[in-house]
Amino acid sequence: MEDMNSLPSQKNTTAQSGLSQELNLRLESFLRQKAPRTQSTYRGILREWLDFLARGKETRPSADLFLEATDLDAVAFRLYLERRPGQRARGESDISEVKEIQTKVETTQKRDGLQSTQSNRTIAKKFSALRRLYRMLMSYDFGIKRNPFDTERVDAPRANSGQKRPTMMIDYNLVKKILSLPELDDPKGLRDLALLSVLFGGGLRRGEVVALRLSDIKRSPSGTLYLQLRATKSGQDAEQGLPTWAAQTVEQLLQHRIENGAAKNSFLFVSFRGKGGAYPTEQALSESGLYNLFKSYCQRAGVTEGVSPHSARATAITRLLDEGLPHREVKEFSRHASVQMVELYDKKRRSIDESPARHLDYGKSTRTHR
Repeated sequence: MEDMNSLPSQKNTTAQSGLSQELNLRLESFLRQKAPRTQSTYRGILREWLDFLARGKETRPSADLFLEATDLDAVAFRLYLERRPGQRARGESDISEVKEIQTKVETTQKRDGLQSTQSNRTIAKKFSALRRLYRMLMSYDFGIKRNPFDTERVDAPRANSGQKRPTMMIDYNLVKKILSLPELDDPKGLRDLALLSVLFGGGLRRGEVVALRLSDIKRSPSGTLYLQLRATKSGQDAEQGLPTWAAQTVEQLLQHRIENGAAKNSFLFVSFRGKGGAYPTEQALSESGLYNLFKSYCQRAGVTEGVSPHSARATAITRLLDEGLPHREVKEFSRHASVQMVELYDKKRRSIDESPARHLDYGKSTRTHR
């Protein structure tokens, strides 16, 4: 088992390395039940919280600081996070304009997503994670009487308030254009088309895409090609079907990789090196590499702002809803934990196009403005 005491810290403090063995085991056991990406997220949040608590108290053990934390510490932590650097809002290209906007916002103390600091959603996620950790520990005899992040005692920001970069869907006609861009006369183009097909046709998350191996491409007894997803966001394995057009491209890439000597446990989507990416490697394409590749194709298709690989997932789910599929069937495709999560996509899809504002009409006005 990996010891959390050995994890790198933003600050090299004595307190960070002092978690008691029992507390460490409880936290580690809790994290091991999560998917790999979720584990990484929780570990980062825990490190940040411990480093915050240790400021000026480096000689005290981390276990003591962690277990003795109060809701006042949580309030101070929120104020600290609100001043931390974060992701800029989409469209911030003029630095002077950004500074002018940020100055105005800071004057009014209104966090509306224009600040170049951590978003409300990010802070809310960190509070939720720490609340769960303390809730778990309170069920054991660690002497924690109150959860420092109890929602009744600490006013955490609303996750959907002042969003910096909400996921944007892509126009269906532009999806067709994006899929037509890869050049199929070279291995890299075939890889790119199969990757885009998996994103738009399977609604996969970034981590799920880069983790795919040749052995994860399977067929049902009736011959339907599908993907075996391992340790997904829910922590469970899953089987993901593909539309015919996407399955055909994935099968082409699979056959090409096999013909060129790839083993069954080789990654399906590998990185390329050399001038123009002429030579394939055996290394899996990284998540950042996938992000840049997706953005590049979107830009070539004329989609310049507001998109990420998750946009392909949102677009696929929305398309199925537009086709009239029931929410429960779409949930099976999206692998969400509940139908309510699918309904959020439906709400976004309908909120503007079917707004009651379309029916608001006062008739011709006889008044003129002066």
